[in-house]
Amino acid sequence: MQVTLKYPFTAPSGQKIEAVTLRRLKVRDLKTIGEQSDGKPAQMELLGVARMTNLIPEDLDEMDAADYQVLKERFLDVLGITGNAVDGGGTTGAVVPVSAE
Repeated sequence: MQVTLKYPFTAPSGQKIEAVTLRRLKVRDLKTIGEQSDGKPAQMELLGVARMTNLIPEDLDEMDAADYQVLKERFLDVLGITGNAVDGGGTTGAVVPVSAE
């Protein structure tokens, strides 16, 4: 799957990146991400996006935040985590009034 970036950027290597190709992750990828992230959710996401895109974290440092959010959401979807559950975000249900009696 290819994702065209809204805000192309230049990686530290000088390469202009206008689109990224996402690859399917394997269990070995997830194990490596877990080992390298030391349980830190933001680091897990960064490493996961890097592995999915075949970029290095230093490349991702130069990416526009809006484009990164799209890729991060795709990574979280692969893990079965929706609504940014990793970082405590997400949506809540409707507020239901309850009688005080």
